[in-house]
Amino acid sequence: MNIKDERKLRKAFSDVSLEIKRNIREKEEQEQEGEELEVKKVKCDCCGIEEECTVQYIDKVRNLYSGNWVCGLCAVVITERFRKDPLTAAGIQGALDWHKGICDDFNSTTRVNPKLDFARSMRDIAKRSNQKRMSSDFSLGSKISRTISCDPRLER
Repeated sequence: MNIKDERKLRKAFSDVSLEIKRNIREKEEQEQEGEELEVKKVKCDCCGIEEECTVQYIDKVRNLYSGNWVCGLCAVVITERFRKDPLTAAGIQGALDWHKGICDDFNSTTRVNPKLDFARSMRDIAKRSNQKRMSSDFSLGSKISRTISCDPRLER
């Protein structure tokens, strides 16, 4: 074998190995993109709403909320609760538990029987209205009442 043939053989071998490496790299990149675009349905741990999200987004949300996946609306409520009252909420987990309780109450009443919930809401409004009237009646009795007119010209 002469030197010229040997160089061609090396060059051919080198070209093939570069092509193989490039194909492997492209395949790995496609697999990573495929993983990033993989979409799963996930159910909110608070309200029960299902959403389709990428696996990376699901993992990111679970890391933020103590392993729980929460939808965007619930996340805003939990974050606001924690921001407004961090001591009472006892951290993100406390705010999450508080909001989960509200959602559970809503799901067990309003979603199951909306008419019953409407009746309960009307009852609560009537109670508050009655309490306001009762407290305003008591407040009128506690004010100083006049026995004579303030303007002496009217009395003759």
